[in-house]
Amino acid sequence: MVHLNWYDLTLFLPMAMAGAILIGAIPVATRFTRLSLRAVGAIAGALLALLVVEALPTLI
Repeated sequence: MVHLNWYDLTLFLPMAMAGAILIGAIPVATRFTRLSLRAVGAIAGALLALLVVEALPTLI
């Protein structure tokens, strides 16, 4: 079960933006591909943030 609070957004938003910037920086030929990579990067960053938020209580 996922226990999320509003302050968890302070981690989700920066991680999603970082994923979008890092993955979106890959040079591609078309604009559609670049936007798709940014979307995939944002989703990957948000999933990584979810993993971190859920793993921290077990580590402490």
